[in-house]
Amino acid sequence: MGYRITVDNGNCLNCGVCMDVCPVQALDMSRPAGGGVETGGSGRALPWMMEYPAQVGECIGCTSCIRECPVNVMTLDTVAGPTPLLARQGPMGLPGADGAGWSEIDGGGWIPLSAATRDVLKPRRGSPFEPFMSWAVRDVPATRTDPGHRPDWGYEPARLEAPCQTACPAGTDAARYVGLIAEGRYDDAYAVAAEVNPFPSVCGWICSAPCEPACRRGTLDEPISIRTLKRFAAEHGTLPKIAPPKTRRTEKVAIVGGGPAGMSAAYYLARLGYKPTVFEAMPLPGGMMALGIPSYRLPREVLQAEIQRILDLGVDLKLDHAMGRDFTLSDLERDGFAAVFLSTGAPKSRRLGVEGDDLRGVVPATVFLKRVNLGENPKLSGDVVVVGGGSTAMDAARSAWRSGASSVTVLYRRGRDDMRAQREEVEDAEREGVAFKFGAVIADVQGRDGAVSALNMTTQTKGPDGQWTTVAGSEATLPVNTILVAIGEEPDPSILPEGAGIEVSSWAGIVADSRTLATGKAGVFAGGDVVSGPKTVIDAVASGRRAAGAIHEYLGGVADGEAVIMAAVRYPTATPSTLTLDIAVAPRVRPALPMVDPSFTASHPGFDEAQARAEASRCFRCDAVVACATVTVSAGRNPAHAPVAAAAAHPTHPAPAAPPMAATTGGQA
Repeated sequence: MGYRITVDNGNCLNCGVCMDVCPVQALDMSRPAGGGVETGGSGRALPWMMEYPAQVGECIGCTSCIRECPVNVMTLDTVAGPTPLLARQGPMGLPGADGAGWSEIDGGGWIPLSAATRDVLKPRRGSPFEPFMSWAVRDVPATRTDPGHRPDWGYEPARLEAPCQTACPAGTDAARYVGLIAEGRYDDAYAVAAEVNPFPSVCGWICSAPCEPACRRGTLDEPISIRTLKRFAAEHGTLPKIAPPKTRRTEKVAIVGGGPAGMSAAYYLARLGYKPTVFEAMPLPGGMMALGIPSYRLPREVLQAEIQRILDLGVDLKLDHAMGRDFTLSDLERDGFAAVFLSTGAPKSRRLGVEGDDLRGVVPATVFLKRVNLGENPKLSGDVVVVGGGSTAMDAARSAWRSGASSVTVLYRRGRDDMRAQREEVEDAEREGVAFKFGAVIADVQGRDGAVSALNMTTQTKGPDGQWTTVAGSEATLPVNTILVAIGEEPDPSILPEGAGIEVSSWAGIVADSRTLATGKAGVFAGGDVVSGPKTVIDAVASGRRAAGAIHEYLGGVADGEAVIMAAVRYPTATPSTLTLDIAVAPRVRPALPMVDPSFTASHPGFDEAQARAEASRCFRCDAVVACATVTVSAGRNPAHAPVAAAAAHPTHPAPAAPPMAATTGGQA
């Protein structure tokens, strides 16, 4: 496949901005065969005159041209097979600075826009409209609501974010650390992965990887294996020592809940100079990272090392301290805490809501996983059914098999593609012998002597209209010894006393401001799953950082606490001066499949060095390509190799006989 750029020539201004901002010189401006508008529509074509943009090189889908088109006439799509390319037009032959060449223009003295336009925009060469106004590629929506007007002329934007970074809730600069891995700079890659996430190693094992579906590489073949590359960086790199904060602050901050949101908040508050205290109800920190995710998916030493790195910053951790049992909000106020962050998660498992769901043997999956992860070694026997389609259901199913079940079946009320669990989790469960029944709806649970013995179910199917309907005559009875329920979790508001001044939503979540995470009680903030409901580790990490920034605004009087945090934790690396991008179809590199192992030992292999560098080299470097001085794009073919005749694509505007240029974008086109 390839990316194809198309232009509505009838509404094009012929300004050349798209050509200027293309970082890989995929666009050139076609030259008219006869006189154009600048000669009054007659006479010979001017040698420096531009007509319409034409695609002459391989596109990487960065959308800079689409974002910057003043009249919004460009579109980007994909084609099967090689993208049709026109012959490169060559240098434009701009008029000299002394005004030579202007005599050809009727009226004289008027400088056309094309005279101020260069062949490609690079930082070292300035803006295409100097000295009239400044222009830089900026991160604006591809579809504008104001075609014909570029907002905020002269605005100097921050570096454009790659799609993978935009998709990450924590804003991890994935393309940058992937590029550093390709260069063999593993320490730097690890530091970049850790700058906005105190749990980079954890996420390298279990992140839901929302960055990967957003990867532009995936449009052509398959997305970059960003999560596994993060794990590689953590396993092969060394983090730099964290510098002490510039200011030591006296305000005490209490964090209730030691999961990813709470520990993330503690980390960033410590980086700002505060001394936070984390109160954790369980005998070990980590929240659902420690209690909900089995050790075969997340090695305990990986989690423990990252928690210890946070504690080493001076964070105080108090285990077996539960709000509502061992202390209250009022106690924290009396103890001098100036701010409180509630991050108690969503520990309550939802019930099946059918007759018999209170029988012995109907167990919340989170309770079962907690027993597993606390080392209680629960033993199961006979047939086990897991109800649900998310990651908790997959973890419960695979842990049930490891805990002695003779068979494990997952029942999910929708189809396979509707499951919230990651595809790899489902595939791993299937490899281990877990069975799946889709479209399965439990009618009731049957029991014998107070214990579950069977369940009645029906099957539903999805119709052409997208609606699910019950299949007539699909009633069935399934013998079962244990049912693990994983249909969702919710917060437990019982930690809050009556009259606390903190609002709770109809579904039991704490109500907090979407930006500041402030609750209705001054100085009390809330975030993570206790506010949003169950989400991912990386979502919780982002929420914790946002809370730390908001608390710093509240206590420190700053306008943008997160901006202060980012300034403190950013790990700078220089933008590469040259990039070589190969967009030929290249299969995604995958680690070897793990052996089927009945133990809880982590057995999923990561990348070796050769695999990691090969996979990282597939990246389009969307983070750096716009600012890089020299970019070379290869797809096994380029205009210099096999240009498509311009006349075939634009019959009315044949290409000149000038030889095509190479694909390197550092020099003149």
